[in-house]
Amino acid sequence: MKNSGSDKVDILGCEVSRVDLAMAAARVEGLLRGGKHQVAVVPVSSVMTARRDAAFRLILNQATVVLPDGMPLVWASRLLGRPIPGRVAGADFLLKFSKLAAAKGYSFFFMGGQPGVPEELARELRRLNPKLKIVGTCSPPFGRDFPPEVNQDIVRRINLSRPDVLWVGLGASKQEKWIHDNLGRLEVKVAVGVGAAFDLCSGRVQRAPAWMCRSGLEWLHRFRLEPRRLFRRYFIEGLPFAPLVLWQAIMGRGRCGKAEH
Repeated sequence: MKNSGSDKVDILGCEVSRVDLAMAAARVEGLLRGGKHQVAVVPVSSVMTARRDAAFRLILNQATVVLPDGMPLVWASRLLGRPIPGRVAGADFLLKFSKLAAAKGYSFFFMGGQPGVPEELARELRRLNPKLKIVGTCSPPFGRDFPPEVNQDIVRRINLSRPDVLWVGLGASKQEKWIHDNLGRLEVKVAVGVGAAFDLCSGRVQRAPAWMCRSGLEWLHRFRLEPRRLFRRYFIEGLPFAPLVLWQAIMGRGRCGKAEH
């Protein structure tokens, strides 16, 4: 098993932060004190993609914080002997950090989603947190990559707003690659890729009941809403996750088990 440091656990080559929701909010707030940081929200599907995509895996492993979005990652970490305290879904983290930001005066910029979604998200978060500072929104054109002139304009708009936190909702792995490629030019302290959180927190997409989230069944709720889009992700690409983690635990136990206990 790869030694990924005391604050992370290596799950199939992807180094995931050992945090729960409260710890994640505190850690990301600490990043606002200096430097530029990428924060990734990683579900099982991203871990499986990272196994096939070395460039994506490197980006995730270079991110300052990698949040565990899914109970299967929590269960995997326990099996691997380096337990994650709790699940940190992108939508939950956005809501949690919005409340914190409203109290502390941190500013947000939302980039991503279909036309109108970032604005709906801003309105909903302001309704929940009237003091929240949202300094800009942007819904870029759909596509695998942005033309250079479009990308330059997006970066310019963000930099003019100078937010403390940039939230990017382009979907994995596009959002992580975009943040990685542009962070050096962005006048932000923290950039977070949150995937479907824009749709969930704005109310465009219904979230699963709390009991499904706690039980690791949120994927089933999402599959019911979007079966065509998510069938491959859950039933083809994600199916090997459990046996691969079991194999990692078996192979790593002899090398790192004594050091961990």
